[in-house]
Amino acid sequence: MSVDLNRAEIRISVVMLSLTLSAGAIDAITYLGLGHAFAALTTGNMLLLGFGVAQTAGTPIARPAEALAAFAAGVALAHTLIARLDRRGRRWFVAGLAFEVFLLAAAGLYAVGVAGSGPLAGRGQAVTVVLLAAAMGWRQRVMLEAGIPDMPTTVLQMTLVKAVTDVLSGSFPGPAGTRLAKARRIATIVGLFAGGAAGALLLRLGPGPALLCIAGFEACVAALYAHSPRYRPPTPAAGATTG
Repeated sequence: MSVDLNRAEIRISVVMLSLTLSAGAIDAITYLGLGHAFAALTTGNMLLLGFGVAQTAGTPIARPAEALAAFAAGVALAHTLIARLDRRGRRWFVAGLAFEVFLLAAAGLYAVGVAGSGPLAGRGQAVTVVLLAAAMGWRQRVMLEAGIPDMPTTVLQMTLVKAVTDVLSGSFPGPAGTRLAKARRIATIVGLFAGGAAGALLLRLGPGPALLCIAGFEACVAALYAHSPRYRPPTPAAGATTG
Protein backbone atom coordinates (compact mmCIF):
# COMPACT_ATOMS: atom_id res chain seq x y z
CA MET A 1 0.00 0.00 0.00
CA SER A 2 2.80 2.41 0.90
CA VAL A 3 4.56 1.63 -2.39
CA ASP A 4 1.38 2.39 -4.36
CA LEU A 5 0.90 5.62 -2.42
CA ASN A 6 4.48 6.69 -3.06
CA ARG A 7 4.10 6.02 -6.77
CA ALA A 8 0.89 8.05 -6.84
CA GLU A 9 2.68 10.95 -5.15
CA ILE A 10 5.54 10.78 -7.63
CA ARG A 11 3.15 10.79 -10.57
CA ILE A 12 1.13 13.76 -9.34
CA SER A 13 4.43 15.54 -8.67
CA VAL A 14 5.20 15.18 -12.38
CA VAL A 15 1.90 16.90 -13.17
CA MET A 16 2.67 19.67 -10.69
CA LEU A 17 6.15 20.14 -12.14
CA SER A 18 4.58 20.60 -15.58
CA LEU A 19 2.32 23.32 -14.17
CA THR A 20 5.32 24.94 -12.46
CA LEU A 21 7.11 25.11 -15.80
CA SER A 22 4.10 26.77 -17.41
CA ALA A 23 3.81 29.35 -14.62
CA GLY A 24 7.44 30.38 -15.12
CA ALA A 25 6.90 30.65 -18.86
CA ILE A 26 3.73 32.70 -18.47
CA ASP A 27 5.40 35.16 -16.12
CA ALA A 28 8.33 35.52 -18.52
CA ILE A 29 5.97 36.38 -21.37
CA THR A 30 3.89 38.71 -19.22
CA TYR A 31 6.83 40.61 -17.78
CA LEU A 32 9.04 40.77 -20.85
CA GLY A 33 6.35 41.17 -23.50
CA LEU A 34 3.25 42.64 -21.90
CA GLY A 35 4.21 45.75 -20.02
CA HIS A 36 6.33 44.71 -17.04
CA ALA A 37 3.82 42.93 -14.84
CA PHE A 38 3.53 39.39 -13.54
CA ALA A 39 0.61 37.03 -14.01
CA ALA A 40 1.51 34.61 -11.20
CA LEU A 41 4.08 36.41 -9.03
CA THR A 42 1.80 38.71 -7.07
CA THR A 43 4.67 39.74 -4.79
CA GLY A 44 6.40 41.29 -7.78
CA ASN A 45 3.23 43.14 -8.80
CA MET A 46 2.75 44.52 -5.31
CA LEU A 47 6.32 45.80 -5.24
CA LEU A 48 6.03 47.35 -8.70
CA LEU A 49 2.80 49.02 -7.66
CA GLY A 50 4.46 50.36 -4.52
CA PHE A 51 7.41 51.69 -6.53
CA GLY A 52 5.03 53.37 -8.94
CA VAL A 53 2.93 54.96 -6.22
CA ALA A 54 6.17 56.35 -4.76
CA GLN A 55 6.72 57.89 -8.22
CA THR A 56 9.91 56.05 -9.02
CA ALA A 57 10.79 57.06 -12.56
CA GLY A 58 9.87 54.53 -15.21
CA THR A 59 8.00 52.17 -12.88
CA PRO A 60 4.67 50.99 -14.36
CA ILE A 61 1.49 51.18 -12.33
CA ALA A 62 -1.39 50.21 -14.60
CA ARG A 63 -0.30 46.68 -15.55
CA PRO A 64 0.63 45.52 -12.02
CA ALA A 65 -2.63 46.93 -10.66
CA GLU A 66 -4.65 45.20 -13.38
CA ALA A 67 -2.80 41.95 -12.76
CA LEU A 68 -3.40 42.08 -9.00
CA ALA A 69 -7.12 42.74 -9.46
CA ALA A 70 -7.47 39.98 -12.05
CA PHE A 71 -5.54 37.53 -9.87
CA ALA A 72 -7.90 38.20 -6.97
CA ALA A 73 -10.89 37.76 -9.25
CA GLY A 74 -9.52 34.43 -10.45
CA VAL A 75 -9.10 33.25 -6.86
CA ALA A 76 -12.67 34.24 -6.01
CA LEU A 77 -14.10 32.53 -9.08
CA ALA A 78 -12.16 29.32 -8.41
CA HIS A 79 -13.25 29.30 -4.78
CA THR A 80 -16.89 29.52 -5.80
CA LEU A 81 -16.58 26.70 -8.34
CA ILE A 82 -14.63 24.40 -6.01
CA ALA A 83 -17.16 24.86 -3.22
CA ARG A 84 -20.05 23.99 -5.52
CA LEU A 85 -18.44 21.03 -7.26
CA ASP A 86 -16.98 19.61 -4.07
CA ARG A 87 -20.39 19.56 -2.41
CA ARG A 88 -21.76 17.62 -5.38
CA GLY A 89 -18.87 15.17 -5.38
CA ARG A 90 -17.64 16.16 -8.82
CA ARG A 91 -14.08 16.14 -10.15
CA TRP A 92 -13.26 19.74 -9.33
CA PHE A 93 -9.51 19.39 -10.03
CA VAL A 94 -10.12 18.32 -13.62
CA ALA A 95 -12.56 21.20 -14.05
CA GLY A 96 -9.99 23.54 -12.56
CA LEU A 97 -7.28 22.50 -15.01
CA ALA A 98 -9.68 22.70 -17.94
CA PHE A 99 -10.82 26.22 -17.14
CA GLU A 100 -7.24 27.41 -16.71
CA VAL A 101 -6.44 26.05 -20.18
CA PHE A 102 -9.49 27.90 -21.50
CA LEU A 103 -8.28 31.22 -20.05
CA LEU A 104 -4.75 30.73 -21.39
CA ALA A 105 -6.05 29.82 -24.83
CA ALA A 106 -8.37 32.84 -24.77
CA ALA A 107 -5.43 35.10 -23.97
CA GLY A 108 -3.37 33.58 -26.76
CA LEU A 109 -6.14 33.77 -29.33
CA TYR A 110 -6.92 37.35 -28.38
CA ALA A 111 -3.27 38.33 -28.71
CA VAL A 112 -3.00 36.65 -32.10
CA GLY A 113 -6.24 38.27 -33.24
CA VAL A 114 -5.03 41.73 -32.25
CA ALA A 115 -1.39 41.61 -33.28
CA GLY A 116 -0.68 38.29 -35.00
CA SER A 117 2.88 37.34 -34.09
CA GLY A 118 3.79 40.95 -33.38
CA PRO A 119 4.07 42.80 -30.06
CA LEU A 120 1.04 44.02 -28.15
CA ALA A 121 0.51 47.53 -26.85
CA GLY A 122 -2.06 49.52 -24.92
CA ARG A 123 -5.42 47.81 -24.61
CA GLY A 124 -4.09 44.62 -26.17
CA GLN A 125 -1.54 44.28 -23.40
CA ALA A 126 -4.11 45.07 -20.71
CA VAL A 127 -6.67 42.48 -21.83
CA THR A 128 -4.04 39.77 -22.22
CA VAL A 129 -2.51 40.48 -18.81
CA VAL A 130 -5.94 40.39 -17.16
CA LEU A 131 -6.76 37.01 -18.71
CA LEU A 132 -3.40 35.53 -17.72
CA ALA A 133 -3.48 36.88 -14.17
CA ALA A 134 -7.03 35.60 -13.71
CA ALA A 135 -5.84 32.18 -14.92
CA MET A 136 -2.99 32.20 -12.39
CA GLY A 137 -5.27 33.32 -9.56
CA TRP A 138 -7.63 30.52 -10.50
CA ARG A 139 -4.66 28.12 -10.58
CA GLN A 140 -3.39 29.14 -7.16
CA ARG A 141 -6.76 28.52 -5.50
CA VAL A 142 -7.02 25.12 -7.18
CA MET A 143 -3.50 24.19 -6.07
CA LEU A 144 -4.25 25.27 -2.51
CA GLU A 145 -7.25 22.96 -2.47
CA ALA A 146 -5.23 20.11 -3.95
CA GLY A 147 -2.81 20.37 -1.02
CA ILE A 148 0.25 18.84 -2.70
CA PRO A 149 3.06 19.76 -0.28
CA ASP A 150 6.05 21.81 -1.45
CA MET A 151 4.72 22.30 -5.00
CA PRO A 152 2.64 25.49 -5.09
CA THR A 153 3.56 25.86 -8.83
CA THR A 154 3.55 29.69 -8.84
CA VAL A 155 5.66 30.89 -5.88
CA LEU A 156 9.13 30.08 -4.64
CA GLN A 157 10.08 31.82 -1.39
CA MET A 158 9.24 29.21 1.24
CA THR A 159 10.22 26.36 -1.06
CA LEU A 160 13.68 27.92 -1.46
CA VAL A 161 13.98 28.47 2.30
CA LYS A 162 13.18 24.81 2.96
CA ALA A 163 15.54 23.57 0.25
CA VAL A 164 18.47 25.63 1.58
CA THR A 165 17.67 24.47 5.11
CA ASP A 166 17.72 20.85 3.94
CA VAL A 167 21.21 21.28 2.51
CA LEU A 168 22.69 23.27 5.40
CA SER A 169 21.26 20.97 8.05
CA GLY A 170 22.89 17.96 6.40
CA SER A 171 19.54 16.22 5.99
CA PHE A 172 19.66 15.93 2.19
CA PRO A 173 18.70 13.50 0.77
CA GLY A 174 17.64 12.05 4.13
CA PRO A 175 15.35 9.13 4.94
CA ALA A 176 13.26 7.64 2.16
CA GLY A 177 10.08 9.04 3.71
CA THR A 178 11.27 12.63 3.25
CA ARG A 179 13.13 12.32 -0.04
CA LEU A 180 10.05 12.98 -2.16
CA ALA A 181 9.26 16.23 -0.32
CA LYS A 182 12.85 17.42 -0.79
CA ALA A 183 12.83 16.40 -4.44
CA ARG A 184 9.63 18.39 -4.91
CA ARG A 185 11.30 21.48 -3.52
CA ILE A 186 14.24 21.16 -5.89
CA ALA A 187 11.86 20.46 -8.78
CA THR A 188 9.87 23.61 -7.99
CA ILE A 189 13.02 25.76 -7.99
CA VAL A 190 14.39 24.24 -11.19
CA GLY A 191 10.93 24.21 -12.80
CA LEU A 192 10.32 27.93 -12.34
CA PHE A 193 13.81 28.74 -13.62
CA ALA A 194 13.42 26.48 -16.65
CA GLY A 195 9.90 27.75 -17.30
CA GLY A 196 11.11 31.35 -17.23
CA ALA A 197 13.87 30.55 -19.70
CA ALA A 198 11.44 28.67 -21.95
CA GLY A 199 8.96 31.55 -21.84
CA ALA A 200 11.65 34.04 -22.81
CA LEU A 201 12.57 31.86 -25.78
CA LEU A 202 8.95 31.32 -26.80
CA LEU A 203 8.42 35.07 -26.78
CA ARG A 204 10.48 35.21 -29.97
CA LEU A 205 7.40 33.74 -31.68
CA GLY A 206 5.34 36.68 -30.41
CA PRO A 207 3.18 36.85 -27.26
CA GLY A 208 0.11 35.31 -28.88
CA PRO A 209 1.75 32.24 -30.45
CA ALA A 210 3.84 31.74 -27.31
CA LEU A 211 0.75 31.69 -25.12
CA LEU A 212 -0.99 29.25 -27.46
CA CYS A 213 2.02 26.93 -27.14
CA ILE A 214 1.72 27.05 -23.35
CA ALA A 215 -2.05 26.51 -23.50
CA GLY A 216 -1.47 23.46 -25.71
CA PHE A 217 1.12 22.12 -23.29
CA GLU A 218 -1.26 22.52 -20.35
CA ALA A 219 -4.09 20.93 -22.33
CA CYS A 220 -1.91 17.83 -22.73
CA VAL A 221 -1.19 17.83 -18.99
CA ALA A 222 -4.90 18.17 -18.17
CA ALA A 223 -5.80 15.35 -20.57
CA LEU A 224 -3.16 13.11 -19.04
CA TYR A 225 -4.50 13.78 -15.58
CA ALA A 226 -8.15 13.34 -16.57
CA HIS A 227 -7.69 10.06 -18.44
CA SER A 228 -5.03 8.35 -16.31
CA PRO A 229 -6.32 7.39 -12.84
CA ARG A 230 -2.79 6.55 -11.72
CA TYR A 231 -1.92 10.26 -11.89
CA ARG A 232 -4.64 11.23 -9.41
CA PRO A 233 -3.26 12.70 -6.18
CA PRO A 234 -3.67 10.92 -2.86
CA THR A 235 -6.17 12.52 -0.50
CA PRO A 236 -4.30 15.36 1.22
CA ALA A 237 -3.84 15.10 4.94
CA ALA A 238 -5.84 17.47 7.10
CA GLY A 239 -4.11 20.82 7.37
CA ALA A 240 -1.82 20.16 4.40
CA THR A 241 -0.37 23.36 3.02
CA THR A 242 1.62 24.40 0.01
CA GLY A 243 4.68 26.43 0.87
